[in-house]
Amino acid sequence: RMIGKRAAIKVLRPDVSRSPIVVERFIQEARAVNQIHHPNIIDIFAFGALEDGRAYHIMDLLFGESLRKRLKRGALIPSEAASVIEETALALTAAHEKGFVHRDLKPDNIFLQARDDRWPEVKLLDFGLAKLMPEAGFAPFKTKTGVMLGTPEYMSPEQARGTGVDYRTDIYALGVVMFEVLSGRRPFVSSGDPFATLMMHAEEPPPSLKNFVSDLPEEMVQLVDTMLAKDPASRPSLAAVRTVIK
Repeated sequence: RMIGKRAAIKVLRPDVSRSPIVVERFIQEARAVNQIHHPNIIDIFAFGALEDGRAYHIMDLLFGESLRKRLKRGALIPSEAASVIEETALALTAAHEKGFVHRDLKPDNIFLQARDDRWPEVKLLDFGLAKLMPEAGFAPFKTKTGVMLGTPEYMSPEQARGTGVDYRTDIYALGVVMFEVLSGRRPFVSSGDPFATLMMHAEEPPPSLKNFVSDLPEEMVQLVDTMLAKDPASRPSLAAVRTVIK
């Protein structure tokens, strides 16, 4: 109040605040974004608990809309899509360099911060499922067997199979997002059955973007095709993604 800064406050519901696992993820999110500290990732600058036990974050107050909300008005033009994917790739690169995999990349977690002078600026949200890669040190929390973490529509084949994830999982999810922002639909349309959606990601070859969007640069089509490769080793690096987009 004294310095006039406006902020957003995220408070866990009382029932959720009683779960040590959820609170640990909430704390982990604050730790992760502060360790990464990147202009395209939301800044969380305080964490605490209210007298009734509810945990809270104090974070950037953003003006604009989520990519999910923007997509409800239709697909993006290629130059606009390129800007969104480029800045999301920058945020993921920063996370990966610090050893974090986001694991839940989707349009709901990509916020388009309004700017007067150019395209909106991407702010990547929700690092609650972010996981340190083994080579970066410790795993911040353990997953109970059978508990699905992530969103089926954006899960990589290795996530869907439960065979372990690394940074290439985020590249697959970014490929799904890129497919969606350019075509207005996902490569695998959900039937409402999460297991069926997971099996499509794990087993079925994705359709090509050119089946749904005409007049896209061939390099863009090929890029999305390779980002959606079943084999993580066949996917391009984020540096390669950014090079093609530029």
